[in-house]
Amino acid sequence: MNICIIGAGNIGTYLAAYISMKEDCKVWIHTSKPHLFKDELILIEEEKNLSHNVKLHCVTSSLEEAVKDADYILITHPSFLIEKTINEISNFVKPNAVVGIIPGFGGKEYFAKKLIEKGAIFFGTQRVPSIIRLEKYGECVVLKEKNPFMKIGAIPSKYTEKICEDMTKLIDITCKPVSNYLAITLSPSNPIMHPSRLYELFKDYKHGETVYKRSPLFYEEWGDEASKTLLELDEELYTIFESLNENNNFNSKCIEQIKTRFETEDPSVLSHKINTAPGFQGIGSPIVKCIDGFIPDLSSRYFIEDVEFGLCIIKAFAELCELDTPKLDEIIRWSEYLLNKEYLVGTQLKGKDSKELLIPQNKGIKTKKELIEFYTSL
Repeated sequence: MNICIIGAGNIGTYLAAYISMKEDCKVWIHTSKPHLFKDELILIEEEKNLSHNVKLHCVTSSLEEAVKDADYILITHPSFLIEKTINEISNFVKPNAVVGIIPGFGGKEYFAKKLIEKGAIFFGTQRVPSIIRLEKYGECVVLKEKNPFMKIGAIPSKYTEKICEDMTKLIDITCKPVSNYLAITLSPSNPIMHPSRLYELFKDYKHGETVYKRSPLFYEEWGDEASKTLLELDEELYTIFESLNENNNFNSKCIEQIKTRFETEDPSVLSHKINTAPGFQGIGSPIVKCIDGFIPDLSSRYFIEDVEFGLCIIKAFAELCELDTPKLDEIIRWSEYLLNKEYLVGTQLKGKDSKELLIPQNKGIKTKKELIEFYTSL
């Protein structure tokens, strides 16, 4: 099987190295910096205390070369690059190729149509497959912890089970099908988890005034305030799903809640579980050094990805469902100040920067009924 990986960051490098160890797979990886890749990648499996030297089939900066013969194309680019990436690969993708976005939330389903018109199949994942850290670009990647499973939704949905079978074999992680892509879009993963911790860390930050004395660990020092925020956002997110599912159009078993995933509704218990999770050890916060200490790294994907392509999309769904989301609004307003954006006017996404958002309202979906119809049609 020919596999193309687009994006050579944490997830992309790991997938390229891991799948390359499969005897029947040839892996192409697309990167803008192929000259930084060594002849072999080092893949360290931290849990098993194993190290592998892996040779990829091809490292290239040419999208055409990477994509044209691929049976599976796995895109790991950040959300703001997805539209551009899909537009470009649609010129080269072969019929029946499977194009997957990892992870698949963030409005990426709005770009599936272009690929389907080319005869391809689209899918997205509810979470990333594993906790990974790139040790050195083009040289070494560390698999810190494999997730026990990964949920996948495909467009058209009839292909979901076959894709799950294939992906399970490729990454040796059980891939479970969801019956509708809505379960991917409303995943309670990075879009609510990262902002909960960022708010705890930086809610008092003032541009040009605040300097922090140290750089905290993101998960090992996660506090109860972040857990309380996360559980509140989790409830608001699930209320949105319940509103969309008032006529049982969607399978509630496919929607994973934070309180279910971590088996607790107690903030202190949740904090302890996050603090001690093996895969979360040693991960720093999005923070950069300045003259007198540290300030938040506002260019980090933790801010850009999880606010614009996370919280704001969830808020857009709440608006169409005519639901109040006080905690969500609170975090968005705080992030507006940090990022110098205006998304909300009052409690509505009517700010000057809301027109840039990848939300259903900007894709011609203006009512809850139309939103339900869109997802049931996928």
